[in-house]
Amino acid sequence: MADWKLELEDIFLSDSQASRAERENARFAKFLREVATPALSEIAEEMRRLGRTATVREAPASTILTVYRDANVEEICYSVIRQFVNDGILPRASVRVVRTNSRSTSHDEPLRPMGEHYTIDDVTKDDVIRSFLVFYRMTKGQ
Repeated sequence: MADWKLELEDIFLSDSQASRAERENARFAKFLREVATPALSEIAEEMRRLGRTATVREAPASTILTVYRDANVEEICYSVIRQFVNDGILPRASVRVVRTNSRSTSHDEPLRPMGEHYTIDDVTKDDVIRSFLVFYRMTKGQ
């Protein structure tokens, strides 16, 4: 009976009585659980293998990966957050990058290239990983 929550969510998503906002929020929560969190968890696992400290934290409306070098020196904090658009909710990357010279920059970008029309259902684990790599290169000045 471990999948009862997923079944309940599917019933809720198909419920015509649920408001549009409720359905969109449920879709985004599902996206975080099935796409973003697994992608960031895979990255964290690989970062640990490469000698970094990495943590993944799930919040109600985001998933956050923080990577540290030299124990407690933050290198990058990468969050998948939601953006409200005319026809629903899209995931975005909200990122704080700490460069090798200890200067930090903040970025807020779509997970797909600007100008490309897509829905939340089009965004894959590979999109999340690709986006992370773009920003992680910045920590190295690339």
